[in-house]
Order: sequence, then structure tokens, then C-alpha cells
Amino acid sequence: MKLKDLASAALLVLFGAGLGVLADRALAPRPQTAKVAATGKLTSAKPLPALARPPATRTNSPSSEDSPPAAPLNAADFATAFAAALREPTTARRFQMLAELAERIVPADVPRVIQLFEQLSQRAERELLLNSLLTRWASVDSASALHFAQQLTRPAERRTAVNTVLRIWSGTDNPAALAWAQALPPGTTRNNSLQTVLGSLADKDPAAALAALNKAGITRANSGLPEAIFLAWAGRDPSTAAAQALALPPGRQRDGVLQLIASTWANNDAPAAAAWLAQQPDTKGKREMMQNVASELAATDPKAAVELALTLPPGTPQDQALASIASRWATADLDAALAWVKQLPAGRAKENALINLSHEWAQASPRAAADFAATLAPGNTQNSLFAAVANQWATADPAAAMQWAQSLPNEVARQLALDASLTVWANDEPEQAAAFVARLPASSNKGELIHNLASSWGETDPEATLKWARQLPASEQQLAFNGLVQTMADDNPAGAAALLENTTPENRAAVGELIAYQWLLLDPAAARDWIAKAPLSPEQKLKLLKQ
Repeated sequence: MKLKDLASAALLVLFGAGLGVLADRALAPRPQTAKVAATGKLTSAKPLPALARPPATRTNSPSSEDSPPAAPLNAADFATAFAAALREPTTARRFQMLAELAERIVPADVPRVIQLFEQLSQRAERELLLNSLLTRWASVDSASALHFAQQLTRPAERRTAVNTVLRIWSGTDNPAALAWAQALPPGTTRNNSLQTVLGSLADKDPAAALAALNKAGITRANSGLPEAIFLAWAGRDPSTAAAQALALPPGRQRDGVLQLIASTWANNDAPAAAAWLAQQPDTKGKREMMQNVASELAATDPKAAVELALTLPPGTPQDQALASIASRWATADLDAALAWVKQLPAGRAKENALINLSHEWAQASPRAAADFAATLAPGNTQNSLFAAVANQWATADPAAAMQWAQSLPNEVARQLALDASLTVWANDEPEQAAAFVARLPASSNKGELIHNLASSWGETDPEATLKWARQLPASEQQLAFNGLVQTMADDNPAGAAALLENTTPENRAAVGELIAYQWLLLDPAAARDWIAKAPLSPEQKLKLLKQ
């Protein structure tokens, strides 16, 4: 397994397995983590207005040739290299070193070194090393690896570790793994285990996986198991998968399964998926499927996609389908897509379509996109175009993009464009971005930019972010700590807790709760000790200690 594959696989484990990962890819945008805004209110993270593609980055590293594999490590060599990794001060480099070690360890020696992960304090590092080592161990001794995973004391780590081993076991001996999962007592653990095992079986024999599911007697609508099986089935034989799904009892689960199948089918063969969908009766489920199918069809035949979308009755589903078509069409032929969108009648469909192609337009002709945006009335469409322009401009000249964004007359558009520029700059040159923001004159925009920069920079280099925050004037330090501490809470709640008193008083209670909830998942005993002494109200402490 290559290093980049190993690290990617380990990181995916952090966010869930089975259906959660698969369904997110097929259907939904990634959910946003709760954030505490610079104003002190607990809100959902504020992304840029809907872009057709992810924000740009200024640098694109060229693909490097695969280097020769490094020599395997025995237990003694691993321990020595691990100690060296602990001394590495840079978070990103330390993470890379741990991933390399996990790739090189001799699988038979994993039991002798796996306890070393307990010396790590940051969540991402702990889970990377633990689950990478378990993957190696399970490749030669699944039973022992599973037994170790089941003995872990932290609930979140135990769940993830068991699933990691089970994925390997179900790939090498699915019948044995299935028998083990079926013998578990009813509950979430059994459902999650069956999802992993049956998902692996579905990759090879979806019909057998569905039969095993029916035999297991799991009928809960939220188990996620039918969706996982049909998603794998749709990748192999979407026509048969659709026919089998239509035989399910009518209801939300069948609609969800059909949505997965239609999306997967359209991704592989959009015309065939569209032909199948056109034959289905007009239902809410069909209208929900139409958006994904029309979007995929637009990549090869946008006019046919428009015709398909217009078969929907006027309203939100049709508007959303047309907006999706605009996005896909723009990637293939921006001029044609723009001409089509501009002739649409005024209304929600046109506004959504402009928002969805804003990224491609700004990338191809930022000045034209900015000039057009200036002619629009203030609102989401104008804001999205301005943000897309700022995002693209920042890939070439972030300082100029920030200065242009500051000149926008509308406060909301100005802040969104500033955030878009800063996102690119902070990703590539955080020190320069921080120096620029620190020199800005005092304003509400500056306070939010300090908060957002600390939050973004803190994800990749919390040590450098902390050093920068402490050099700011006292009135601005707390704004930086607000962003940094809540970012650290996800990965290093103990470190975040140590900095909590540096945050603004109005933010402290909300950020403290974030730290406590995250810490309770990772280390309940340590979290409860901290809560008892934390700078929180008695009411907050009582609520948290009941968790």
C-alpha cells in the first residue's frame, strides 16, 4: 500500500465507514462542524456561497514519481523512529512521519509496538497510527487485532478500531466475519459491524449480501444496511439493482435507495439512467432523483439534460435541476452555458444557475464576472460571484485580491470576498496572510478575518498560529484565540482547554462546551476532571457531567 493511500484510508476512518462515507460521496455535501463566530454566537460554519467547485489554491504540487519502498522496520527500529517523530515540532511533518512508520512496520511486530499510540495526544495522530497499525496487524492475524481493538477504553477509538479490523477481516474471510457480526447482541455495534461486513460482500455479490441482510432480521429504517448494499450493487449492475429496489416496500427507505442507484448509474451512464428515470411515474422520489441525473447528463448532452429537467413541474425541484445543469455545462463549454443561463427568465432558477457556474466564470474571466456581478441587485447571486472572483484572483495575487474585496460597497459581499481571498492565502502562505491582516486598520471586518485566519491556520499548524496570536494587540488576541481554540477542540481538546481562558468572555461558555463534548468522546475520565474545574457556570457543568 502506498503512503498516500495509507494516510488517506486512515483519515477516512476518522469520519465513519460504510454507508456514511459512501452515501456522502454519492449524494450530499459534507456537513459543517459547529463553529463559534467572532460575535460570540454558536453557529454553523459559514462557508463561501455555493460554488460549483471547491475553492482554488495558489499552488499545485507536481506529481512525484513513486520512490523505492523504504526498508521494513522491526519493533526496536520502530520504537526509535517513533521517539524521533515525537520530537518533530511541525504538526504536518510529524503526521507524515507517523504515516511512514505505520507503513513500514513488519506486520508480525505490530503487537509489540501498537501501545505506543497512547503517547500521542492529538486525536488525528492517535487515530492515524492506531488504525494504520491495526490494518497491518489484521492482514496477518485478524482475530488478535480485533481482540485488541475491543479492549480499547475510549469509546470513539474503540468503535473506529473495531471497524478498521473488521474491514480487513471481511475482505479475507467474509463468512467468518459475518458469523461474528451476526452473533453480536442487537444494537448499534451489531448494525455497524454488519454494515461493514455486508458492504464488503456487496462489492463481490450484492444479491448474496441482500439475502444475508434479510436473514439477519434487521428491519430498522435507519440501520443503513440496505443503502450500503444497493450502492455497491448499482456500481456493478444498476438495472438489476433498480429492479430489486422497486420491489422494496414503498416509503422513505426505498426512495433513498433509488436515489443512490440513480446517482451512481448517472455517474457511469447518464443517458441510460435518464431513459430509466423517464419511465418512472411522477413522484416525490423521481423529482429528487432528477437533479443528479440531469446534472450528470449535462456533461455530455446539456440540451437533453435541459429537456429532462423541464419535464418536472415548475418549482424548487426544477430550479435545482437547472442549476445543476448549469454547473456541469460550464465545465465543458462556459460560453454556451452562460448564454443559456442569461436567457433564462428572471427567478430562482436563473439565480441558482448563475451561482453554480460562478467558479468557472471567475476562473476564465474574473473581470467579466466581477463587472456582471456589479450590475446585479445585492443578494446571494451577487455575493457568490464576488466571492468566486476573489477566490480566483487570490491564486495569482492574494494581497491585490484582499484590497479589491475591501473596496466592495456591500458589507456582506465585502466580508465574503475577503474570506474567499484569505482562504487561499492562508492555505499557501499563512505567515504572509497573517502579517497582512495584522496591518489592516481596526474594523469589524478585521476582527472576523483574525478569527477566521486563526481557525484555518490552526488546522495545519496550531503551534505557529498560537505564536502569532500571542503577538497581536490585547484587543485582537482574544479574537484569534476564539478561532484557534475551537479548531483545536476537535483534535486536541486538552490543549484547547489550556487556552480557554484566553478567549473572549462572551465566547468562553460556548467554546468550553465544544471542548467538553469532544473530550468526553475521546477520554471521558480526563474530560470529567477538567469540567469540574473549568471556567464554566454550575449549570453548564451539571449538563455536561450528565453526558
